[in-house]
Amino acid sequence: MSPYRTTPLWLYRSLVLAKGFTLIELLVVVIIIAILSAIALPSMLNQAIKAREAQAKTNIGAVNRAQQAYRLAHPTFTANIANLQIGFSDTPDYNYAITVANSNYAEFQATPERAELKAFTGCTYATFTTLTTTQILETAPSANGIAVAPSCPSP
Repeated sequence: MSPYRTTPLWLYRSLVLAKGFTLIELLVVVIIIAILSAIALPSMLNQAIKAREAQAKTNIGAVNRAQQAYRLAHPTFTANIANLQIGFSDTPDYNYAITVANSNYAEFQATPERAELKAFTGCTYATFTTLTTTQILETAPSANGIAVAPSCPSP
């Protein structure tokens, strides 16, 4: 056995002169990155869906509050979003429509364009001449297609 190999100088030279990684080291790193991305990707996609649904719920709530204010000043609810004078932010993921508006209640629906999103309905009721109540209904997507927005219960 050579005395050159038993000294720490051999170890130092081998570390300094070694350039690059072995194939096993590269494979281990690639496998670790693949496992981490497989865990993180579904979670990230789920958060994007929740953000789109939160935007729709925010729009429903804004229209419900605006309908309450409109009903205080007028004898009926309005069927036109422009009459509510709110900064309504339309999104490409949902179709929005006021489906019912009379003196007793108003119904505002958010119907999704994509199958993985929930459908929402905002209901605003007039209980007395100046008192109003609201609620938000939601429907989960069905296994065979896009979720259908529920109807408000009759007052």
